[in-house]
Amino acid sequence: MTENSESAAAAYERGMGAGRIEQRLQGHDEHLRHINGSIDSMTQALQALTEELRANAALLTANVASGRRDALERDRIAAVRIEEAGLFDSRSTVRWTRWQRWVAVVGAIILVGNFALGLYLAFGS
Repeated sequence: MTENSESAAAAYERGMGAGRIEQRLQGHDEHLRHINGSIDSMTQALQALTEELRANAALLTANVASGRRDALERDRIAAVRIEEAGLFDSRSTVRWTRWQRWVAVVGAIILVGNFALGLYLAFGS
């Protein structure tokens, strides 16, 4: 009976050990399922974030391209207006030759002299 009871005690201890191991393995399985679920939700969140970043990058790229296109258009318009202003200035600017300046100066002197003579004659006599 002692041998039988020792054998039963050993079997009982083995069963208890196996039960504890089984219980620990079940706990580990549940923990791993929880981790896998967390990893799956993180993967989905990262995929959503990646898509949002791609959309924002595409929007930024479109805005930059639009801004460059607008800047190029503004530069082109400014160049055309500067050119038009230069043509207008060149058309409206009259360059006098040397003899034309002399004639203008002599004419101005004669005009001032005639005005002074007219004042002298009107008020001097």
